[in-house]
Amino acid sequence: MRGVILGTTTYFNYDPREDEIKSLYGRVRKVAVQSLDNVKLPAEDVKEMAARLKAAEAKMLFVHRRCQGDASETGLV
Repeated sequence: MRGVILGTTTYFNYDPREDEIKSLYGRVRKVAVQSLDNVKLPAEDVKEMAARLKAAEAKMLFVHRRCQGDASETGLV
């Protein structure tokens, strides 16, 4: 009998990207997301949208959360 042991580390530390923040900002403020290209959002708005995205992510089951790790082993989580 042969066996394979895999070791992996996966992080569930979601950090929203700028495009995700702008997308949420556009939906909340009813602004076309395309109009936000090359626009720097105010720091307060970025902080608020990032907090909203993190809160929504925290409510998700682990199996549905975004994860970072070795790409070949991330599918095992």
